[in-house]
Formats: sequence, C-alpha cells, structure tokens
Amino acid sequence: MPDLIKSVTVKDIRFPTSLEKDGSDAMNLAPDYSCPYVTIITQSGLTGHGITFTVGRGSNIVCEAIKLLSHLVVGQDTTIIFSDFAHFWRSLTSEDQMRWLGPEKGVMHLAVAAITNAVWDLWAKIEGKPLGNFLLTWSLKNWFLLLISVIWMML
Repeated sequence: MPDLIKSVTVKDIRFPTSLEKDGSDAMNLAPDYSCPYVTIITQSGLTGHGITFTVGRGSNIVCEAIKLLSHLVVGQDTTIIFSDFAHFWRSLTSEDQMRWLGPEKGVMHLAVAAITNAVWDLWAKIEGKPLGNFLLTWSLKNWFLLLISVIWMML
C-alpha cells in the first residue's frame, strides 16, 4: 500500500564547542560543531531521521538547501523511492536550479546526505529492522545500481 511523504523538516542543531576551543585546529580556530537534522514524516505517521555534519554558520546554508530540495521529496510514494533508490538520489543531485552549486561536493552534497540519511532510516523502520541490519540485507543489485549512479554523477 502506498505511503506518501507528507513533510520534510530541518532543525539546525549547534554545539558550542568554540567556547572551550574543542575541535579547533589550524584552520578552524573557533568551530561550533553543527548538524542539520532532517525529519521525514509519511502520511501513515512513520518518521525517518537523518543528519549531516557542518561547522557553525555553514549550517544555515545547508539547512536552506535542504528546504529548497524538500519539494522533490514531499508527495513521493515511499514504495517508488525504495524500488529505485538510485533514481531518487539522482533526482536530488540533479535538481536544475541547484545542481550548479555542486551535487558531488559542498553545500548540496551535505543537504542531499541529510535527506537520504532520513530516507534510509525511514526505509529501515518500514522493514522493521535496525538500520545497520537493514543495510546488511540490502540486495547486491541495489548496491550496484547506487554505485553506478554515484559514478555517473562524478563524470
């Protein structure tokens, strides 16, 4: 039975690591570790959660990119996403007006990572397995198709 994605939300979570200079180095003198935290909710009420890692104010930009990509996720049928995950991933990394920002690096890479991490989590919950166990049981065909998609995007 189809379960459509109802919403994608993002929270900007920050850790004030710059106060004690935790995590500082020669390039990052006062980092505040941050993570855009994505929650995907389906019509049936299931949730998927995903994060990506950033530093400080860079998180603002990644959160905005997630919001800009969310229209590609909301309304999607989870069974269609799961039947061709590589196609779903490509739809996020090939969005016409955002692609030029770099789907394979930088802001867009981080935004897509947070969204796809939430979708992985949602998929595992639908399958009733912890995420690690779910990934171990994923078919070789699915891994191969995803790998080909990633290589194709890098060309």
